[in-house]
Order: sequence, then C-alpha cells, then structure tokens
Amino acid sequence: VKRKSELPVPAESFKNLDFILLSHDHRDHADEVSMKLLAKNNPKTTYLTSLKLDGLLRQWTASNNIQAAGWYQQYQTDTTQLKVYFLPTRHWCRRGLTDTNLNLWGAFVLQAKGKTIYFGGDTGYGSHLKEVKELFGTIDYYLVGVGAYKPEWFMGGSHMSPTSAVQAANEIGAKVMIPMHYGTFDLSDEPIGDPHRSLQSLEKEGKIHSQLKLLDVGEVLKF
Repeated sequence: VKRKSELPVPAESFKNLDFILLSHDHRDHADEVSMKLLAKNNPKTTYLTSLKLDGLLRQWTASNNIQAAGWYQQYQTDTTQLKVYFLPTRHWCRRGLTDTNLNLWGAFVLQAKGKTIYFGGDTGYGSHLKEVKELFGTIDYYLVGVGAYKPEWFMGGSHMSPTSAVQAANEIGAKVMIPMHYGTFDLSDEPIGDPHRSLQSLEKEGKIHSQLKLLDVGEVLKF
C-alpha cells in the first residue's frame, strides 16, 4: 500500500537516536526496509517493543540492545532521565497467514522532565483507556489514533473514530490531544481527510476538553 503523504524529511536524516519504540508488527508500523535503514544509521540505539517482537527486530537489525515487555511492564532505562512503560491496547497482530497474535501489541507511556506522554498505539475504545489516568495521573500529551475506522461496526474493535478518540481523551483528562494514524495510508472506507475535518467540527462544537493539536505534515511540536 503506497503512502498518501510523503515523509517531511528524508528517512536517512534519522540519526543519533537514543531509543526506537515499536508498538506492534502490522506492516504500516513495522516496515522491514525502514527498520533496516534506522538500524544502519543508529547502531547504538535501544529498541523498546512488545513480547515476541524482539525476535523479528533482531533479524532485521542484528542488535543486542532490544527490550521486549508485556503489558504494565516498565523498560530498563536511566530512570533519572526517562521512564517508559508498555500498556495494553484493544488491537491484534499479524504479518502473514499463520502468525495471528503470536506477537504482542500495545501502547507506551513516557515520563521525563515532569511531563507524561501517552502514545496510545492502534486501539479500539475500551476500559483500558481509563486505566491510564488511574495509573499515571495527569497526561500532558496524548497521541491518539483517529483514522482507519470505517465501517465502525467492523473497524471499531481495532481503531477509534474521531468521536471515540475525543471521548477517550476527555476521560483520560489529557491536557493536549495530538491526533495520529490518519492521512498516510488508505486502510479503510472513510475519505483520507475525514478524521481531520471531523475533529475540527468536534472542536467547534466544544466537545473536546483537551487542547487539540492538529499538526501539519512536518510540523514540530516541542514537549
């Protein structure tokens, strides 16, 4: 499946990365060519991923700096600088015909310099979202998937719509909501710009309690 938007910077420019986080094995997230390029340009990086996915990463990168976590586990980092946790999502995994759900999937919470960032990963709406606030308190930035959701009766178990994403952000009490997982690949029935327009409408209606950051392609947001 071809991208609908180009990368804002050349992929070769991603160098000197301390960590690379991989949430699950779907091909729009775990791309072999991309991972091999990142490994070549970042030989000292540490990979943080899910249970069983470390084997695939080791094949692609030949790295020994890979940590695989289960849900609710914390990765081994310098906790005076950065804490990273792996959390559940309502999703699934598969790369071929016979490997459904052999690898785990999930989300990340990162804490550094007094800020908490929740990367929600690919997920349908569920009770696991409310747990984030219970476990971590204030969420400063919530990166939330809002695309690949139609038809909702079929896709709702794996991806959230803009409306359910807003509900999740409101329940979590996120200070800033950053929509993601839209406008790049044509994976479902909604028009590619539909999530963006829907969120603009929800914001005008006053239904979003967080500060909405609809970032342009290539726009930089400093945490």
